[in-house]
Amino acid sequence: MLPFLIAFTGFAVLFHFQASLWESLFHEFVLDISPSRRAWMHSIRRWWPSLWTVHVDHNVLHHYRTYRASYVEMFSRAGEEARLQDALRRQFTPGAVRTFTKSRYGSTFTWYGVVPFAVPVWLGFVWLPVLNSWPEALGCVLANLLFSTPYFAFSMWLHPYLHMRFDRATRESPLWLRLILASPYGVAVRISHYVHHQDPRVNYNLQYGADRLRGRWRAPTAAEWDSMIAMGLIEARHRLRLEGRGFIGHRF
Repeated sequence: MLPFLIAFTGFAVLFHFQASLWESLFHEFVLDISPSRRAWMHSIRRWWPSLWTVHVDHNVLHHYRTYRASYVEMFSRAGEEARLQDALRRQFTPGAVRTFTKSRYGSTFTWYGVVPFAVPVWLGFVWLPVLNSWPEALGCVLANLLFSTPYFAFSMWLHPYLHMRFDRATRESPLWLRLILASPYGVAVRISHYVHHQDPRVNYNLQYGADRLRGRWRAPTAAEWDSMIAMGLIEARHRLRLEGRGFIGHRF
């Protein structure tokens, strides 16, 4: 039992930090790459098309071509999605357009995004050949599944609900997601993700940790708190509980 507990505890800390760091770096240098670096990524798209696709999907479509009139509505005007589809068909291959549509324009991701998004999970299994016993291996696998996957799962399934009014998200989401969304962590992520959309240079993490260590964390301004409450993204009680206070080492 002791080898299992030691392995599980050690790998839990390692895998959580590894996943959080990968999320923060991947988000900054691929998904939301700066305009000055975008030309480089465009130049290698022929050799690594999936990387360019996930960047366009997330940065161009999710950040700038959807949720334009309202943070809590993907399309707010009649014909808006049809016009976007027309623009995509003119600029991209039919396969790329299908990928963008299936991902709901970067709100989630398709198989194109599985490999890069799941890198922390793949890395966790690299340790297995060097472990000396099956309890250590079991501790490694269990820690990997529990602590390398939240960012992957949140990006794929939780993220679309972060762009809904709080009452709608908790009403329409499956029970397991509803429990996360209504938890203190789910509310905190909802707030920090809104700040990320106001300033794409900060608050990359859905799995907290690395942004704070890398100096990429910013608390909401008073105006942003007001805006979140006005649109129903959070409720007044959430502001009272978090504004000006710390949560898991992050100042709100």
